[in-house]
This record gives sequence, structure tokens and C-alpha cells, in this order.
Amino acid sequence: MILIDKDAWDKESSTLYSIKKQKKNGINGDRINFPKVFLLATHLSPNECDELKKNGVIDDILMKPFWLSVLVCSYRESLGIEKRQINRKKVSKLGNLLLQKRILVVDDNAVNRKVAEGVLQKYGATVTCVEGGRAALQMLKPPHNFDACFMDLQMPEMDGFEVTRQIRILENDVNEKIACGEASAEMFGDIFYWHIPILAMTADVTQASNEECKKCGMDGYVSKPFEEEQLYTAMARFFKPSSYVEAECLRFSTMASLAMEADLECNYLTRISCLGEAMLLRLV
Repeated sequence: MILIDKDAWDKESSTLYSIKKQKKNGINGDRINFPKVFLLATHLSPNECDELKKNGVIDDILMKPFWLSVLVCSYRESLGIEKRQINRKKVSKLGNLLLQKRILVVDDNAVNRKVAEGVLQKYGATVTCVEGGRAALQMLKPPHNFDACFMDLQMPEMDGFEVTRQIRILENDVNEKIACGEASAEMFGDIFYWHIPILAMTADVTQASNEECKKCGMDGYVSKPFEEEQLYTAMARFFKPSSYVEAECLRFSTMASLAMEADLECNYLTRISCLGEAMLLRLV
């Protein structure tokens, strides 16, 4: 197989032209045994993917970071051994979960930020990145509009553990003020209880690091680089798929309409019961 990074991609390059020509003609006339060509990218829109595949050079596009299992599966699919429906089902599932969710990524490493942003945007999330704990504290001070936060653990000045402790202190302070009546929920975005899901991003998934994450107030962790199934499992604790949300909204809307109709009918009956027998007979 041949792996080509998106940053090195150039449609006019002689190398790609040669690959395209040889792929068309095959090796010694055998097109089936020509190496499979995969493009590596951090983020591409569906239109970009379709456009790149039209040139006849690449067999598939792999999003970075990717696991060996993903590469093997894509290779088998290019040979026709496996179907793509299973993978697309998983992507759709995660996409429904993260669609339009506002996520803050905190990491001092620019490459890690870019990779995390690309993966999350791939599934429809709106991503904001900051490079340090102090910036994260400013952005996550209630009220804010973020739905979740991915936090690196090892950062200069203030590590992920301390940032999370400070965020929980800010949230607890607001929650206590709302609970005792010192402040209204309207002052804090109409939210009565603040607790943003914070997940650690770490390559160290030992029991010790997991316990430390819990102690400082984190809600879980995801390994670096992201793995799709683990990411889905982590986020499914806090978000419902968009189809579920739409169904619940429809259900509550219907219940509210029925309740309103019942209330109007009850009020109407109460009013006419006070009219007296003569007026009731006239109405009938």
C-alpha cells in the first residue's frame, strides 16, 4: 500500500501522475495487484473527500490519528473483503452524539490541539482550542456556552488536575448562591446547576492516573490519540443522540399541548357552570 499525507498532496506532481498512470494500466497489465493508495488527513469535509476520490488516485481517506485496526480494515475494504456499512454506522452514531455540541479543547501542544479539533469537527462538533489552564479558567467561568471540555493533564504553569479543581470551585460557588437564593438562575444562563463534563486527554491510562482524575473532579478520560469507540462511550454518558433529543422534544411538546387543551377545557367548564340553568339550556 501507499500512504500519502494531505499536507504533501499535489494533484499536479509528477509522482502522483505516475501513480495514477500505473494504477490505470496496472503492474504488468494486472490492475488488481496494484498497491492500494490511502490519503492521510486530520479533517476533510464530505465534499472534499468526494473531490479527492474523483481523481482516480486514492482508494480511501484515513483520518489522523488512526489505529492499526482502522488501516487494516480500510485495506480489507479496498480489496472487497469487508463492507463499509459497519464503520459508517459507528461514524453516524458518534456524529449524532456530537453534532453541534460546543467543545473546549485545552492542550499546550499545538499538534495535539489540531488533531483533537480535526477529530471532533469530523463528527459535527463546534470546537474551540486554548493552549493553557488560565485561558480555560476564563472561558469556563459560569455562565458559558460550552457543552464539554477535553483537558490535557501535563501543562506548564497549571496542569489539568489543578485547572479542573479551580473550575469545580467556580461551579460550586455559583451553585450554592443559586440554591440559597443569593443569585437567580437567570443570571447564569437559566441553568440551576453548573457542572461541565471534563474529560482528561492522556496517553497514560493507568489506575493511578484514573484515580487522580476522579479526585480533582474530572468525569472520565479518553486516550491520545482518540479511539472512536472509547470516545463514543465517554460522550454517551453526557449526551443523547440527536434523533433521541428530537423524539423527546416532540413528546414533551405533545404533552404540553394536551395539558394546555385540558386546562382550557377545564376553565371553560368551570365558567359555564356558574351561568345558571336557564343560560345552560340556551347554550345547549
